[in-house]
This record gives sequence, C-alpha cells and structure tokens, in this order.
Amino acid sequence: MGFLTDTSKALLGMNSLRRAASVGVLAFLDAASLYFGLSLAARLFPDADSLSFIAPVLLAVWVCVFAAFRLYDRAPVRRSPGSLAGAAMAWAGLSIAGTFFYPGSGLAPGWVALSALLGLVLAASLRLFFEGCVERIYRRGLGQLPVVIVGGEEGRSRIRLAMERVPGAYSPVAEVGFVEKGSGERVDIAALREALDATGAGGIILADAERLPDEEFLALLESARLRGVPLRVVPGAASLLGGRPRLHGSVGLPLLEVRYPRLDNTQRALKRTMDVAVSLPGLILLSPLFLTIALTVRGTSPGPALLRQKRAGADEKVFICYKFRSMREDAGDEQAGLEEKNEAEGAVFKIRGDPRITSFGWFLRRWSLDELPQLLNVLKGEMSLVGPRPLPMRDFERLGEDHKRRLAAPPGMTGHWQVRGRSDLPFEEMVRLDLHYIENWSLSFDMKIIAKTLGAVLRGEGAH
Repeated sequence: MGFLTDTSKALLGMNSLRRAASVGVLAFLDAASLYFGLSLAARLFPDADSLSFIAPVLLAVWVCVFAAFRLYDRAPVRRSPGSLAGAAMAWAGLSIAGTFFYPGSGLAPGWVALSALLGLVLAASLRLFFEGCVERIYRRGLGQLPVVIVGGEEGRSRIRLAMERVPGAYSPVAEVGFVEKGSGERVDIAALREALDATGAGGIILADAERLPDEEFLALLESARLRGVPLRVVPGAASLLGGRPRLHGSVGLPLLEVRYPRLDNTQRALKRTMDVAVSLPGLILLSPLFLTIALTVRGTSPGPALLRQKRAGADEKVFICYKFRSMREDAGDEQAGLEEKNEAEGAVFKIRGDPRITSFGWFLRRWSLDELPQLLNVLKGEMSLVGPRPLPMRDFERLGEDHKRRLAAPPGMTGHWQVRGRSDLPFEEMVRLDLHYIENWSLSFDMKIIAKTLGAVLRGEGAH
C-alpha cells in the first residue's frame, strides 16, 4: 500500500478549492471573451456605445447560459465544442428576443450576433489555452486528486500503467485487492477503509468490476457514498445501477462514474441543506450561551471546557466529536476501574450516578447542553441533526458485525432511540431502532424526531 508524499498531502488539502478555482477562472475567461466581443462589435455599430449600461446584464446572462450548457462541469463535459457553440447561439437568441420584448433597450440584432460570434471565438481560444495549462500542470504531478485503486492484480496494474503513461487528474496513492468469498470475490472493505483513512484519498477507481457479485458492488458503492468520495469503474459494471454514467478519459482509459439514484441524492441533499440551515445560525445565535457554559465548566472543575473525543461515524470513519466536558479531566483514565460496575448490556458503557460527572456536568446532561458543540460537527458534515448516535471508540470496538449495520448512515445529534427512552433503553433495542430509522428514513421522519427530542429533553427523560 502506497502513501502520500508531504507535497501530495499539502496538495490534497487544496482539492476542495481546486474545483471552485477552475470554475472561477473559466467564468472570468468567458466573461472577458464576451466583453471584448461586445467592444469590437461596437466599432461597427456606433449606436452601441450607449449600451454600456446593459453590458453587465449581458455578461451575467452569458455566464448563466454557459453554466446551463454544463460548460463549468468537469473536464470531459466542459470540453464539448458543440456545447460551447450552442451556448453562444442560445445567448444570442435570448438577447435578440429581448429586443422585441424591450424595444427601449436599443440592442441591434446585428450587433448581438457579431458579439456572440466574436465572443465564441475568443472563448474557444482562451478555453483551449486553459485546458492546455491544466494538462501541463497534471503532467508535472501537481494538483492531482489522490485515489485508491481497487481490483484484481492484473486490473490494478493496467490502471497504474495507464496513469504512468498518460498523467492526468488522478494520482494513485494506494491499492486494495479482492479477497475470496465462497465461490466468488469481494472487495476487502476493511482494507479500503484503512487505505482511505491513511492516505486521505479523494476517490476510488475500480478495476475488474465484472468479477464482483451485484451485492458486493453495491456494498462498495454504499461505502463510497458514506465516505463522500466518488467511485469510478473501468466500463463493465455501470448497468448495475441502470443510471446514466459519467465518462472520464483523463487517465489514458475510459472510466465511468457511478452514483446512487438521483432521487436518493436529492433527498440527502435536502437533508444536508437542513443540517447547514440549522447548525450555522445555531452556532451564531448560541455563541453567548456557549461562552457562558465554557467559563462555568472551567470555573467549576480543572481542565478544558471542550471535550474532543474520537468516535466512529458513517462507514466506520473515525472523527473528532465535540462536547462540553461534563466529567472530571481524568475520567478516561478512571473508566477501566469502573468496567465491572457497568449497568448497560452489550457494547455500551453506562452507570447511573457515575462518580466522574461533575456537579455542573449533571446540569449539562440534564438539559443535553453538553451536546450543543456537535453543531460544529454537523456544519462540517461529520454528523447530521438526526441519525444513529456516534459511539465512543471503546463501545465501537466491542460491536458485532450485525451491530455495525447502524453505521450505514451519518451519525446524528439525536436519533430514533433517544425519543423512545434515551439512555434507559437496552443496547439491542437501541440498535433495532437505529436500523429501523436507516431503513425508513425520510425528511418528515427527521422532523418528527427533532420535535420529539425537544419534548424528551424538556421532560428530562432518560438523561444520565
């Protein structure tokens, strides 16, 4: 298994900005192309000099039309000459139509058509120069997206050699093979998770997908979705989803990007929108309360106000969960000596009247105020407002494989089991409720759980 160099790790931190920068540069080049096209055409149409006031509107419409034609999408899509010409024609058509609806605009159809033609030529030239610069940057090994190659030995070798021959947008940083499963093969998901965590790779490329049973392929796809990394396969398995794959050819061979059905992605996008819409204003509005709690925690017991604890999230990805500290600073060291007093069944650890909890900590837990910093986890995308509660690593390491099915969704600040008894429920019932939530998830279900959580907090049910 390969690992990132220091330079690659530094570049990896810029991957999220690379896409935005690329779109920004292209939009600027396109707008500049039309601006010069308008200026050059104005020399042949003297009356056009008085149209400078409408130029910003024309430029905005030009960029919006280009976006509608997907000319700011990823390289294989945005490089379509037909889309570029179609966008210029569509802009000209809209602008000329505007002369009929708004005669006072003074737009001359001839000036609009000539401006579109000149803008098209300039935009095509500048885009060609831009794509050439991008390719040269990739050949130097800069700005590439680190990926994990998955597949049989021969398939992985084929992809690796193709990337070496034709440097592109991807850089292989690790490889994961298939393992035997009965009479078939499967992806070593555990090894893949380890590779993604160790390298910070931002994508997965799958070879020999046709060798995987349907359920194994879908399990890999589910893992990639939960991780938030794209899965691209060598053609042959895209029909498993019956969707419309996206073709990539920037590594010397065609790759197909496969995703979950669009409806699923739309629903989850709405869930994410709700998470951000609640967490961001919540962090701002509750900041005075956060400061008051933090000062009180520091003033009533030694140690930091904020607890940073490792927890297992979706697809077993470990993240740092934030909470206000409600126990003594050395509570973690004391837990081993309290294991025999554990009152909870299964993997979790619970003690009524836990001696490690501070006096102010009891107040925080009574009203669930210790959980409020997790709004930051929600904003970062590590958690959601609603979902299975993330377990500490001590509890996670004791989960059975069946219990780990509750990790098939992003963890939440509240969950189905919390409104059905919170800490009073036995472990198996908690898992059952989490699985019920995952299998029956909907936005309305989330809203009901949030409403019931507020009631449970106000009543203090199961808080300890």
